Amino acid sequence: MSTGNRSHTRDEVAAAALELVDDVGLDGLSMRRLAQRLGIGTMTLYGHFRSKEELLHALVETAAGTTPPPDAGGDWQDRLRTIAWRWRRGLERHPAIVEVRLRKPILTPNALKGTEAGLQALLDAGFDPAQAARGFRTLFLYVFGYVTFSDPDPGPPTRAAIDAAVAPLDPAEFPVVAASAPHLAATMGGDEQFADGLELILTGLAERARGSDPSLQSVKRGV
Repeated sequence: MSTGNRSHTRDEVAAAALELVDDVGLDGLSMRRLAQRLGIGTMTLYGHFRSKEELLHALVETAAGTTPPPDAGGDWQDRLRTIAWRWRRGLERHPAIVEVRLRKPILTPNALKGTEAGLQALLDAGFDPAQAARGFRTLFLYVFGYVTFSDPDPGPPTRAAIDAAVAPLDPAEFPVVAASAPHLAATMGGDEQFADGLELILTGLAERARGSDPSLQSVKRGV
């Protein structure tokens, strides 16, 4: 995507870098390749970003800025649902962000806005700061793990692959897997599975907030 010789802002360069990694993956990002896409000299890019690492930081910040946190107030579980669903959609739009996170923590200001909102929701539910941090980390890992290991739209090819893997198994050795084969494909991705897993987490958090989960007391006692 050549844009001639006009000057580019730092934000425009970061947006172009995000678009590039969405197209070719993180390993395909280079200052030279980005300069070619923008139609400018490589050294011009270094006037905006001193290194590829600095560019990556800006790229992540740009992507995180497209996923706004929920409004403050309201039901704490609804706020966490909003965060989780927006994160998932954002990561599916920009899968390279998952690649970035597998290599390093994502601690940009825009990304931390979601953390701020999530922690506040858990504090509002009655958790102490340590438990809020643990609960939010669980939510974070669920969303990133789901996007990393799930088929965005599990359909006939996914079912066929599972059937092919299960068919050779000895039913006497794998009776539960064999019986569950018709259901496994539906768990490989999609909205229904994501929503089901998310509700399991929120239900567990709600139980802890009510003080009915004995493991919470064990954690507080350091057991």
